[in-house]
Formats: sequence, C-alpha cells, structure tokens
Amino acid sequence: MRLPGPDEAFVLFDDARTRNAAPARLYRDPVAVIEAQRLEDVQPALDRIAEAAEAELHAAGYLSYEAGLALEDRLAPLAQRHERTSSSTPLLWFGLFDGVRFIKPQAMPGLLPNPAGVSIDPLRPLIGEADYRAAFGTVQEFIRAGDIYQVNLTFPCAARFSGDPMALYAAVRPRQQAGYGGIIRTGQHDILSFSPELFFTSVRGQLTARPMKGTALRSTDAARDAMLARELEADAKQRAENLMIVDLLRNDMARVSRVGTVTVPDLFHVETYPTVHQMVSTIRARLLPGLSPVDVLRVLFPCGSITGAPKVRAMEIITEVEAFSRGAYTGAMGWIDPNGDAAFNVAIRTICVEEGKREGLLGLGSAVVADSDVESEWAECLAKGRFLAGT
Repeated sequence: MRLPGPDEAFVLFDDARTRNAAPARLYRDPVAVIEAQRLEDVQPALDRIAEAAEAELHAAGYLSYEAGLALEDRLAPLAQRHERTSSSTPLLWFGLFDGVRFIKPQAMPGLLPNPAGVSIDPLRPLIGEADYRAAFGTVQEFIRAGDIYQVNLTFPCAARFSGDPMALYAAVRPRQQAGYGGIIRTGQHDILSFSPELFFTSVRGQLTARPMKGTALRSTDAARDAMLARELEADAKQRAENLMIVDLLRNDMARVSRVGTVTVPDLFHVETYPTVHQMVSTIRARLLPGLSPVDVLRVLFPCGSITGAPKVRAMEIITEVEAFSRGAYTGAMGWIDPNGDAAFNVAIRTICVEEGKREGLLGLGSAVVADSDVESEWAECLAKGRFLAGT
C-alpha cells in the first residue's frame, strides 16, 4: 500500500514517536469537500462539518490560524487587514469521508516514498532581525502598559527543498518523531505537519488538552543534555509562561465542560525531542452533554499556546505586529468521527507547499513576556527550525 497519487486529495494523521505510537489514520476518496475562503464563510462551514456526523461521515482537515478571527465578534474589525495580507491557503479545508483506514506504526515508513533524494536548503526568514526586534519592542510596550501578559510572536521562513513533498515528509518524519503530525493534500497545497503538540482530544466525553510552552535546546553531550532538561523544568520564567497558558485553557475548557471537572493532572512536565526539550502540561475535563467537537473548536480555537494571554487581546496585537498571515501554521489539523470522538493538533513545525513548487513556508515563534530578551527569543525561534535539516 502507498499514499494516494498526486492528483488525489487525502488526509493522514501520523504518530511518529518511537515508543507507544498510536496507529496512523488515513482518509482518502472524499465524498465532499468543505472550504472557507472568506471569514464570513467559516461559521457556515463549521455548521456543515457538524452536520456530517448525522450522515455517518468522518471529517478530517484543518483550520488556519486566521479562521479564529471569525469565531470572536471583537475580532471582526481585523478582517480588513487579514484580506490584505492573507495567504493563498483556504481559511478552512475539510474532507468528508465514508471511513478511515488505520495503519500500524511499524508499517508507516513503507507507506512513504524513498527520501534518499531529498535535500533541504537552510531556512530563510522572510523578515530581517531588525524587523523582528521592532515587533518584539512593540509587544513589550503593550506588556509594560498592562494590555497583555504574553504574546506568541512569529514569523515565516522559506524552506526550499529538492524532491517530492511526500519524500520530504518521509525524510523529516524520523528526525522530529512528532506525536501529532500528518499530511493534508488538498489538490492546491500540501500541508506537512511534524507537530509535537496536542490541541485537544474528545473521547467519550473526556476532553484533554496538552499545551506546550517552554523550550530548551538539546546538547550532544549526554550529561549536559540531562542538565538542560532539569534546568528547563525548574526555570521560573518558563514555568510562568506555561502557567499563563494553562490558566487560559482551563478557563476556555470550563465554558464547554461540566462544573468542577476541569483538572490539571500534570503540570510542567518536560518532554524530549531530537533537537529541543519542551515543557508540557495536561488539562482534563468532562464535556457538557449535547456538545460536539465543533462546539469545542468554536470556543477553544485557536489554542492559547500560540496566541498569548489574554487570548483575544493577544490576537489583536498579533495582527498589528506580524507582517504576514500565518495560514495553516498555528492553526489546527484534526479529525472528527461520526460518534463524536475527535483529535486536533496545534499546527506548529508545519510546512505548507503550493502544488508544483519546491519551496514551502514554515512558521517559527516563541512566547514574549515582560522579562524576555530579544536575542534569546530570536535564537529560540531559529532553533525550533533545526528539526527540518536534522542539525
């Protein structure tokens, strides 16, 4: 078995972790496609996705970061600026499918094309460091003025490569070992995600989110690498950044959950990936009766870990200071089963490639707080792109 051909739309969700990996999910031959190209189309598109369950159809696809502007009335004035800077990808794209095929983790490498001919050029940021410093300075002015506590500041990079995008995915997959990665091929774009971050799952009424905030570069020396992980776990600044997002998500989840069921069973846990250590927390809750995954999306999206806190004000500031639309980056890719179970990632470490091109866009970002240092944040952003070339 191989992935569908270059002219076929499909969606693949893939757990590339080396231990306890879940089966991959492959969706092919959509019976319908739901797209939103304009902000006013987002809510009706979500309505149609919610109705798919009544027809016993599976939904799988993505929402771009900017789709979140349509989910909050206060953000409506930002629509005009979005239209001027928008990317070519739809705000929302979902296929509707009759079923899903499960693939054992050990079978996944054989499903992908040979990555031997793939080469990747060094990432090229689409903004200069001086422009980043200016945006960083503006964010810190808002923080000092008391407008905001934290903003996730991002910028896009051009990622030029040789070979087919599916071979690129095959080359990068073992380097990142992402738990929440995958591929979406729409016919116009290939979205290749190597995300380590879960946005949320909803399984038999149990809602789980795992926000990721806090990063440390790894070392090739084992003793120093272990020390860096311990330092990250104890770092007061990184813990404060993480806690702000945990509190934000707890409040968001409380809006769709039974009273008293929101808990944080795991706080400030450090996970290790090939190029970085990351701080992750876990939040759980029991979903209110009668709510669907689309209802959860409408309240939680976009994930607070890639906006800042408070979320709506952070999104206003992001629109003001970031020169490019984010597109699929920092949006969410996910699936919804007819029985109401669902899972969505946070689309970080995610590349968008226009069909027929050999250059993709990869977004990079970090959390800016009151005591952040601009050189350190710029370096952290670039470090998060190291997984692409395996350095």
